[in-house]
Amino acid sequence: IVFTWQWEDDEDWENHVSIVTVELDDADGGTDLRLTHEQLPNEDSRDGHTRGWNSALDKLEKFFSR
Repeated sequence: IVFTWQWEDDEDWENHVSIVTVELDDADGGTDLRLTHEQLPNEDSRDGHTRGWNSALDKLEKFFSR
């Protein structure tokens, strides 16, 4: 799955679009998920998105492990 990502209310993102790639692979009894977010406008944005994606994926993992 590949899609574009953009913030409209952040001037760092003015005229800037990033790309998110989600890869799903079979794993022993489950699925491995690899998420790559590229072409972010700066390191602060990269770090913030890393925290956000990690939080979302942690919640997804907890949901499916019930």
